[in-house]
Amino acid sequence: MGDWNRRHFLGATGSLVAGQALATAASPAGGAAPGDTVGVGVIGVGNRGGVLLKTLLAIPGVSIRAVCDNDPAHLERALKAVEDAGQPRPSGTAEWKKLLEVKGVDAVVSALPCDLHASNYLDTLAAGKDLYGEKPMCLSPADCDKVVAAANKGKQIVQIGHQRRADPRFIETMAQIRAGEIGELVEGRILWSNSWGPLLGWFGRRERSGDWVVEQAVHNWDVMNWACQGLPVRAAALGRDDLFRSLQSERNVHDYYSGVVEYPNGVVVNIIHSWVAPGKFNEEYTRLVGTKGGVDFNTGVFSYRPDQHRADRVGHSHPGAVDNTRLALESFVNSVRTRKPPVCRAEHGRDAVLACLLVREALDAKRVATMKELLA
Repeated sequence: MGDWNRRHFLGATGSLVAGQALATAASPAGGAAPGDTVGVGVIGVGNRGGVLLKTLLAIPGVSIRAVCDNDPAHLERALKAVEDAGQPRPSGTAEWKKLLEVKGVDAVVSALPCDLHASNYLDTLAAGKDLYGEKPMCLSPADCDKVVAAANKGKQIVQIGHQRRADPRFIETMAQIRAGEIGELVEGRILWSNSWGPLLGWFGRRERSGDWVVEQAVHNWDVMNWACQGLPVRAAALGRDDLFRSLQSERNVHDYYSGVVEYPNGVVVNIIHSWVAPGKFNEEYTRLVGTKGGVDFNTGVFSYRPDQHRADRVGHSHPGAVDNTRLALESFVNSVRTRKPPVCRAEHGRDAVLACLLVREALDAKRVATMKELLA
């Protein structure tokens, strides 16, 4: 087995049974004791960070002690939101290193532009704080490895914000796949058909967002890694990055691409990712097909081949809407209190990014790219 397999494949995705990590729980060190109030600092309170802040304010036992954003309007809006929720006005700053010095901050929830993730996460861990960091965890294999190493070196809780790993619709569905519900796994299907863009600003700059191949598709590749219990080995892809250049002259992200990715277990995954979809085509899904049937992860619906003589069914016990952002943050707060491993570890965050970067490499090279080459 090659170096990349030893380093990244064996156990890289950790335990996949019911979405729970099987790593030994960290010894209590810092953070909050069971039942205690958890003091949280929130870094980045724009669109996604604002959602995380609002969600945290609804979780019992969470006290927002500090907020950081370099946009004064975002910062003031966040400080007011904390006060409106009945909590004392927290410390406000434009510099995350100052937030890390605020007394009473046990844990940090971070939602910054992607190119700032690695440095922010490393600073947070160096300060001894527990971390909930949004995905994609980093934008390069080297930075991913640095964060994984820092997470494993310390005793902090590090949870990457792949909220689907806290979602019972995915957890219960994944457990049934493990039990052979859809037979031997054969193929996967991923679609991002966006009619609500393009998004501009830093999202349109590859060096800041990693390209949509990373920033958006990372959600789906985490699910596929989870299902296939490892990293893909090779990919091929073609696409275009010139469709919205007139709206953003420095734009250098893909506006459309299609790719094919292969996993070590033989599963072949097709992905179509578009920002030119008409309204009727606006859709996102992650699906997996086996020899007996298939599953749509977003709905949890199992559908079977005709020879199985089985009706389609919902494979989880949670009908209706599920707020998996809240579930992920509640899980993080619980890990901070109990020191139990988080549902999505730094290794999971790294592997999701590596799958994305493999596709991006295939797009750039216009040839088959391999994981071994990517990690060389």
